[in-house]
Amino acid sequence: MDVSNISADLSTSYNSNVSGPQEHTDVEGTLEEIFRFEDGFSDGFDSSEWEVSDGENKTDADGEMRHTDKIHTMKLQKTLAQLDMFYQQKKLNVLQAKEELKAFHLHVSELEEQRDKIEEQMENEKQAGNSVPLFRLRAQLKRVCAELQAEEDLGDHLEMVLKEHELELCQVEVELGRFLDLRQELELEEKTIQSQDQKTQKLRFQREKRVIRGRRHKAHQDEIEREKLLQEQMDLQKKQQEQALASHLKAAVYLKQTLQRIKQKDAEAEERKQELLKKRKTAVMALKASYAATQESINARKQRQKASEQIQREQEQQMKEWLEARGMNSTEHLHRLKLQERHSKRNEEFEEKRRARQMEIVAKLLLERNEEKHKKAPAPIHGKKQPGKLLQDILSSSEHTKREQRHEVLSPRASFVSSRSDSISEVSFSPECVEMKDEDDGDMSLAQPEFTGLWEHKHTDYMASSDENIELETSHTTMKTKLNKSSASKAEKKTVKSRESKGPPFISKPEVILFKDWEVGRIYKKKVTLTNVTYGTNYCKLIGVSDNLRDHVSVSFEPPGPMSAGMACELEAIFRPSVDVDLDGVIHFQSAAGPFSVPIKCSRKKCEMVVDQCFVDFGTHVVGQTVSRMITMTNRGALGTRYTLTPVSSLQQTPVSGKTDVEMPSLNEEKAEITSESPIRGPDEVLMADPESVETKVMQSTIEPPEISIGQASEGEVGPFMSVRVPIIFTPTIPGEAKLDFQITFSQPECEPIDISAHGVAESVPVWVNNPNIDLKICTYDRLYQDGIQVQSRASTALRLTFKVCKEMRNHMSIQPKTGLIQAKSSFTAQLKFLPRPSLYADAKSFFNEDTGVLEVPLTVQVADQVKPVLFTAHAVVTSSDLRFDRSEVDFGHCSIYECVQTAVRLTNCSLLPQEFGFVGIPKFIDVQPNDGFGTLLPSQSMDIYLIFSALKAGEHNFTLTCKTSINRDFQLCCRAVGVQPSLKLSDTVLEFGDTALGDRRTAVLFVEDQRPTQTHEPTERLFTFSVPEDSDFTIAPSSGRLLPGQRRLVQVTFSPALSDDMIKAEALRRRDESQSDRQQTDSKSKSESPLTVMKDQISKATPANESSFHSWSPADIQIDSSEYLSAKASLLRSFTERHVRHLVPCFTSTSDTTEEPRHSPHETLHVELRGLAVRPALLLISESGHNTLHFRTLAVGQKVVKKVIIQNISSQTVTLSSSLLDVNGPFSVLNAMRSIAPEDKHTLLIAFTPLLAKKYCETLEVSCSQMTLELTLLGEAVDPIITCSHEGLLDFDWVPENESTSQVFRLQNVSSVDVQFSVLLESLCPSEQKLSSTAAVGVQNYSGLSVFGVSPAGGVISPAGAADITVTFHPDHRSLHYRDQLRVQISSMQTLCKLELRGSSCRHNMFVCGGDPVDVSYESLIPSHIYTPGHTHHQESTSLLLTLRSEYQEGKAIAATRKLHIGCVYSCKTSTKKGVEFMWENLSAVEQQGFRVTPAQGSVDAGQRRPVTVTWTPPAGLAPNAVVQACAQLTVKGEETEFYRVTLVALPDEQTAL
Repeated sequence: MDVSNISADLSTSYNSNVSGPQEHTDVEGTLEEIFRFEDGFSDGFDSSEWEVSDGENKTDADGEMRHTDKIHTMKLQKTLAQLDMFYQQKKLNVLQAKEELKAFHLHVSELEEQRDKIEEQMENEKQAGNSVPLFRLRAQLKRVCAELQAEEDLGDHLEMVLKEHELELCQVEVELGRFLDLRQELELEEKTIQSQDQKTQKLRFQREKRVIRGRRHKAHQDEIEREKLLQEQMDLQKKQQEQALASHLKAAVYLKQTLQRIKQKDAEAEERKQELLKKRKTAVMALKASYAATQESINARKQRQKASEQIQREQEQQMKEWLEARGMNSTEHLHRLKLQERHSKRNEEFEEKRRARQMEIVAKLLLERNEEKHKKAPAPIHGKKQPGKLLQDILSSSEHTKREQRHEVLSPRASFVSSRSDSISEVSFSPECVEMKDEDDGDMSLAQPEFTGLWEHKHTDYMASSDENIELETSHTTMKTKLNKSSASKAEKKTVKSRESKGPPFISKPEVILFKDWEVGRIYKKKVTLTNVTYGTNYCKLIGVSDNLRDHVSVSFEPPGPMSAGMACELEAIFRPSVDVDLDGVIHFQSAAGPFSVPIKCSRKKCEMVVDQCFVDFGTHVVGQTVSRMITMTNRGALGTRYTLTPVSSLQQTPVSGKTDVEMPSLNEEKAEITSESPIRGPDEVLMADPESVETKVMQSTIEPPEISIGQASEGEVGPFMSVRVPIIFTPTIPGEAKLDFQITFSQPECEPIDISAHGVAESVPVWVNNPNIDLKICTYDRLYQDGIQVQSRASTALRLTFKVCKEMRNHMSIQPKTGLIQAKSSFTAQLKFLPRPSLYADAKSFFNEDTGVLEVPLTVQVADQVKPVLFTAHAVVTSSDLRFDRSEVDFGHCSIYECVQTAVRLTNCSLLPQEFGFVGIPKFIDVQPNDGFGTLLPSQSMDIYLIFSALKAGEHNFTLTCKTSINRDFQLCCRAVGVQPSLKLSDTVLEFGDTALGDRRTAVLFVEDQRPTQTHEPTERLFTFSVPEDSDFTIAPSSGRLLPGQRRLVQVTFSPALSDDMIKAEALRRRDESQSDRQQTDSKSKSESPLTVMKDQISKATPANESSFHSWSPADIQIDSSEYLSAKASLLRSFTERHVRHLVPCFTSTSDTTEEPRHSPHETLHVELRGLAVRPALLLISESGHNTLHFRTLAVGQKVVKKVIIQNISSQTVTLSSSLLDVNGPFSVLNAMRSIAPEDKHTLLIAFTPLLAKKYCETLEVSCSQMTLELTLLGEAVDPIITCSHEGLLDFDWVPENESTSQVFRLQNVSSVDVQFSVLLESLCPSEQKLSSTAAVGVQNYSGLSVFGVSPAGGVISPAGAADITVTFHPDHRSLHYRDQLRVQISSMQTLCKLELRGSSCRHNMFVCGGDPVDVSYESLIPSHIYTPGHTHHQESTSLLLTLRSEYQEGKAIAATRKLHIGCVYSCKTSTKKGVEFMWENLSAVEQQGFRVTPAQGSVDAGQRRPVTVTWTPPAGLAPNAVVQACAQLTVKGEETEFYRVTLVALPDEQTAL
C-alpha cells in the first residue's frame, strides 16, 4: 500500500465528513432482558404509545450526529489504523535492513580473516618448500577473494536499500504528523457518538417501560379471566373424578374376585397341559416306532408277494408252453386250474370263519338280551319322554334316513389313512352319491385321536349334524317348559326388569355337550362356559342332570354368585360310560329369570360306510380289451367292520348286430388310455367273507367267468376312519351290452348294504383307421400341409372306401384319392392335403375357433355295404405369420450431430411358430440392435428392437426400415428425424468408471465447449445445466455455468456408490421377520402336537389358513441409528456382489438474456452417459454407528480428546492400510501406525483432537488400501473457557494459634458452555517456578516441612453453568508473623485464571500484639530455635517491639505523631472457655518525659476481639531538627499465659518538613 494513497483516502474521508449532507437515523434496538419475562402478553397492542413517545424526541434530533457522520468517522479510523500498520511495516523494514547490513559486515570480516590466514599459510609453505599444498591454498585464496568481491557489491546494495527504507519511514512519519490534528478530532467525535448513543438508549428505554406497563395491565386482566375459567374446570373435573372413583371401588371388588379365579384356573390348566404334553410325546414316540415296524413288515410282505407272483408266472408260462406243445388250449386249462385252487382255498377259509362267525353271533345274542333288560328297566322319576325319542315321534323314519344320506361326508382322517395305506394319493368322490357338507365347527375333525382318553383339556366342542340339532332343540324346549312350570312360584317373586330378554337367560358354549366315539371304562371331561345374556344381574344354580344320565354324567360346578350382564362362569362335565349305548339328556339350572338347561349327547362308536360312486360305466370298448374301475369304500365311523361284495343278478348281455361296425383304436392309444389297475392291499385289509356269500361264489366258480367281475379284494376289513379300494374289471369277449348288479354287505348290523351297478358295451368293426386323430400340428395361412391316412381291414373280402370331407372345408382340405379299394386283411393309404386360406373362419365357423386357432374337422370313410361309416378327425392349429410393430411410425425428434438418439420399438410375433427376421437395407446413420437387427422370435414373443439414430449433418431425415422374415415376407417401419448442430459440445458423451467399492469414490472430468466463433458482433453467453437424477450415485460439479464463444469449462463427475435407506430398511425388515419366524418355530417345536394330530388338523380344514400370521412392519418403524439398521447395513455390505449403474444425464443449454428468465432449448440439449460398477468394499467402518463423520464434542481450548475408529477387513485377502497426512499445525492427529489386516480382522485407529484456538475445525482423513479408499471426516469445535473467581487479591487469615487451623472458601464459576478442567497451585509447592518468580511471594513455612497453606480440591472439572468451591486451610505449627504464599488457578490451556495472595500470622497462646515496625526478616530457618537453647523456656522471654513516630512541621509548628498498636485475643480450640486477656503498660513515666503518651495504659480484650492502643509523641520545645528521641516501655499481656513485650519508642522529626 502506498503512503500517498492512504493520505488521499484520509483527505477524502475528512472532507466528506466535514461537507457531506447531515442525516439522522434513530438507533433501533430492543431490550431482550425486559421482554424475556413477557411471553404471556398478547402480541396485539396499540402502537400509538410508540408514536407519542417518538414525538418527544424530535426536538433533540437536529443537534445529534447523523448516521453518515458515524460512517465517515469509522472510515477515518480504519484508514488511520492502516497508516499506523504501514508505519510499523516500514519501521520493521528498516530494522531488517540494518540487521542484514550488520550480518554483511560480520561475514566480510570473517572472509578477511580467512584471507589473511591463507596468505600466512602460503608464506609458511613457500618457506618450507611444499609445493603440493601451495596449489590448494592458492585455489582457496582465489575463492575467498571472489567471495569478498561479491560481498562488497552486496554491501553497496544493502546500504542503498537501507537508505530507501529510512526515507520511506521518514515520509510515513511526516504523514503521521500531518494527520495528528485529525486523530484528535476523531477522538472527540468518538466521545460525542458514545454520549449520543447513551442518550438515545435512555430515551428508548423509557418508551419501552411505558409500553410494558400497559401490556402488564392487560395481561393481568386476562390472567384473572383465565383463573376463573380454570377454577370452573377444576371443580367440574373434581366432581367427575369423585364419581369415577366411586364406580371404580364398586367394580374393583368383583373384578378382583374374578381375576383370582381366572388365575387359579389358568394355573391348573397349565399344569394339566404340561402333563398332557408329556403323555403325547411318549405316545408319539411309541407310534413312530410302531409305524416303522409296520412299514418294515409291509415291505417284507410286498417283497414276498412279488417273489411268489414271479414264481407263479414262471410256472404258468412253463405249463402254457407244455400244453401248447401237446396241442391243447392252454388258456382254458390254466383258467380251470386257477378256479379249482381258488375254490379249495375258499372252502378252507370258510371253515375257519364259520367258527368265528358263530362266536360273534353268540356275543350279539347276549348283547341283545342285555339291551332288552335295560329297556325293561323302570322309567325315570319325572316320567317324561326322553329327548332322544321326541324327534322320532315328530319325524318319520324315512325322512331320518334321507337326512343321514344327505349329510354323508367322507372323514378327512379316513382319507388320510387311505392315502397312507394305498398307492393312490387322492380319494375321488362321485357327486351323484356323496354330498360334502361341513359341520358347524369346520376347522376341527370329528375323528377320535389315536390315544383314547388323552384328549386336550382346552378343546373345541364338536357340533352334531342338522338332525341332531333339531332333536336337541326340541328336547331343550320341552325340558324348559316343564322346569318353568315347577318354578313358577319363584319366578313371580322376582322384580320385573324394564327390559326383558328373549330366550334362555344363559347361553352355553358349546351349545351341546357332545361326547363322541367313547369307550366303556374311560373318563372324559369337557368344560362348558355359561354366559349371562340378560340385561341385568342374574345368578346360576345347578339343579341336576337327566335321570338316565345320573349313573354316567357328573357335573363339577361352583356357583359364582350374582353375575352382571355379559359375565361368564365355567363348569366341567365328566362322563364315565359304563354301557355301550347312546345317551341323551340335559343339565338343569335355575336362575333369577327362570330355569334353563344344557343338552348332553353321548354317541358311542359306530360304523358308517359310504362309497364314492354307485354306478360304474365302462363305456364302449372293443372286444379283447380289459378295463378296470375302482370303487372306494370309506368308513367314517370309529368302529371297524368286514365287507363282502356279492353279485345280486347274473350277467346281462345284449348282443350287437353283426352289421354294426365300430372303429377300433390303435393298440398304442388303447394301452395309453385304458389299462387294468391292480389293487394294492393295505396292511389292515384282511379277506373275510360271510358263509352265504362263500356258497354263492362256489356255485359260480364252476361256470365261465363273466365279462364284468370283481377283483381279488372282494372281501376284507375296513378299520376306523379308513378307506378300501375295490377293483371292478370289464373284459368284453363278445360284442354287446353287459350289466352287473352287486351288493356290498357289512358285518356290523347297523350298516345297511350298498347296491352297486356296472355297465359296459363291446363293439367290433371290420375296418378302422389306424390313426383316428390326425394331428397336423401348427399350420400357417396360404401354405400347403400333407399327411397320410392309413385304413386297416380285418374283413375277408375287398371293400370299397369313399373318403368324404364336409362342404365347409372343401376350399381348404382335400383327400386324394377320394375313392379306393381295400383288399382283404390289408391296408389302404390316402393323402390328406390342407391349404388354409384367410377365409377359413368365415367358411367353417363350427370347426374353427378364431381366438385359439384350433381347427377340428370330422372326416368319414364310407365302407360299401356298411351303414355306420368309420369316423376320424383331423386336428390343426392355424396361425398367421405376421410380425407386428407396436407403432407404425417412429419419430426420433431433434438429434444432435454429436450424440445418438435411441428409441425402442416392440416387435411381436403374432404366429404360434418361431420366425426368423432381419432388417435389411439399413442406412449408414441408423443402427439396429440387438444382433445388428437379426434374430428369432418364439411364438407370441415380443422383442424390443433398439433403433439408434446418429445424425451425420443437420437437417431432416425421412427413411423406411424393412424387416424381412424367413418366409420372404416384408414389414416396413417409417422413421423420421431432424439433425441439429448445438452451440455447445461435450468432450465425452460416455464416461465409464472402474470398479468402485461402496463408500469409495472415483472422479472423471469432461469439458463443455462453446464452438461458436469468437469474432461475433454481439457475443452472448450460453448457460448450461446438468440435471442429475435424485438419489443417484453420480454428482457433477459444477452442475451449471456460463460460456462465451470459443470458451470451454472443466466439469468434474464423481461416482460414489452407496446403499439406499430403502434397501437397508427392507433388509432390516426381512431380518426381523426371519428372527420372528425362527423364534416362533422354536416355540412351536416345544409345544408341537403329534404328527398324526397335526396332519389330521390340516386335512380337516375346509379352507386352510396360515395360523402363524406375523405383524406387518413398515420401513418407517426402522430408525436410522438403531441397531437393526446398522446390522442390516453391515449385512448388505458383506453380501454385496456388484451393481452396474447407468444414467443418461441431460445437459440443458439456453441463452443468457437478462430481460427474461432463461429458457432451455430441447433441440440443443446435450446428453452424457455415466456408467459405473459398484463392488463390495474391502474395508468396513464398525465404530461410530457406521458413519464416516467423527464428531468430537465441543472442548475447551487446550483439552484433548481421543476417539477410536475400528476398521474391519471384509474381503478375502490381506490388505495393507495407509492414511493421508493431516495438517501438522492442526488439532487432529493419528496416534498409532497403520498395519496389514488379515481377512475378518480389525484395526483400531486412535485419533486425537487437541484444539489451541477457539474455532470450528474440519479435516478429512483418508484410510486407503489397494482396493478402496475410506474417507473419514473429522469435525470438532473449541471455545474459550470463561471462569470467574469470587475472591481476588489478598486472602488474609489473620491470627491463628499455633498447631490450630482455620479455613476460607472461594468459588470458581464456569460461565462457558463446555466442561473446564482446572488446577489450583501453590507457589511454595512449585520449586521450579518459584525460582523464576519473586522471592517475596512465599514466606515462612512450617517446621515439619509441609506447606502451611492447604488447598482442597487441588483440581477438577467444572460443568457448564456449574461451580466449584475451593477451600484454603491455614495450619501453622509455630509462631510467626510472616506466613504467606501465592495461590494460582490454572485451567486446561495452562492459562492462569487468577492469583490470590495468602497471608496469616500465628501466636503461641490466645493473645497477640501487632502494629509495630518489622524488626525481623520474612524468612526463617526450618530448624526450631529451642533446639540450640534447650534449657530456655518460652515464658521467660520478652518480645521486642519497635514503634517509630515521625513528626511533621506545618507553618513552623510541630504536629504530634501518632501510631497504634493492636492487642487481640483469638479463639482457641484447646480451651473450652472463652476467656479474654488483660494488658498493662509499665514504666510510662520515663516515656512521658520524652514526650510520649500511651492511651489506654491498661485494659482487657474479649475473645475474638482486638483493641487498639494509641501512642502519641509531641516534640518538646527546643528539640533539634535532626535529633532522635528514644524510650522503652514494658507491656504485659495476661491470658492463658503471661507474655512480656519490650516496646521501644523512637521519635524523630521529618527532615523535609523541618527544613
